Amino acid sequence: MKVYRIDDYLNINIDIKNLSLVLGYFDGVHVGHVQLISFAKYNAPGPLGVLTFDKPLKSIEGNLSMVEDRIDIFKRIGVDYVFIINCDDNFKELSYIDFCEKVLKRFNPIRLYCGPDFKFGYEAKGNVNDLKARFNNVEVINFVNDYNHHKISSSDIKNLIKEGEVEEASKLLGRPYSITGTIFHGNSIGNTIGFPTANLKPFVGYVMPKIGVYITRSVIDGVRYTSITNVGNNPTIADKLPVTIETYVLDFNGDLYGKEMKLYFYKRLRDEIKFDSKDALIEELNKNTLEAIEFFR
Repeated sequence: MKVYRIDDYLNINIDIKNLSLVLGYFDGVHVGHVQLISFAKYNAPGPLGVLTFDKPLKSIEGNLSMVEDRIDIFKRIGVDYVFIINCDDNFKELSYIDFCEKVLKRFNPIRLYCGPDFKFGYEAKGNVNDLKARFNNVEVINFVNDYNHHKISSSDIKNLIKEGEVEEASKLLGRPYSITGTIFHGNSIGNTIGFPTANLKPFVGYVMPKIGVYITRSVIDGVRYTSITNVGNNPTIADKLPVTIETYVLDFNGDLYGKEMKLYFYKRLRDEIKFDSKDALIEELNKNTLEAIEFFR
């Protein structure tokens, strides 16, 4: 799979014969997105590309994925090309007509695929009917429904994560929700009670799971570790500050600081609790650790 990062959208120079394109931001690349892209892959008469954006066209509250996450999933689906447009302020002001005429047509696609709610151009004024008016072969793929017969949407998945329902969110994503970032030095309080934690600084503005303790898996240097993660606020700091993500990684030996970590959320165990003593905290952490070990058995 070849990835093109397009900074100058008015000077696109792509010459790929018989290219079909799937259009969308695909935040999270959930089950519905995967089905759409897989359908296009199976039916495209030639090579298939995904045309997406490095940032959403309109403001959203938190991301389910970063660009690199999406690229990895596109590759697993079997996409031939990924085209990532730098969604800067100038691009956001591009009219839906100019998007079609000055951007899309530069790819010379023989077929376009998208969902029925695909919107594009300034203020998202362009829709599938505008695509059909300007391109001969546009296939609109119907929504994929969940087990309650509701449309699978990134917004619903985000709401589940915010409520701590990471197991339900995983079903709609098709995999556990994950956050990737860099491990940085924290206050090292965990070291004093025998539970050293890795403090994660996310690479992008991910949706934060509800405050609490989770069974997680941590991927560091390509190795997967069982872990437990606390998402919460430091009680000694004023309210309304960003939550912190602290992870106790089982069976890891070595220096974590500065390393990249991908953190997968599997199950929420409990609320964040203010304990009366260190001994009570240690007892609860030991219990949570055993729960995590048993979960993956």
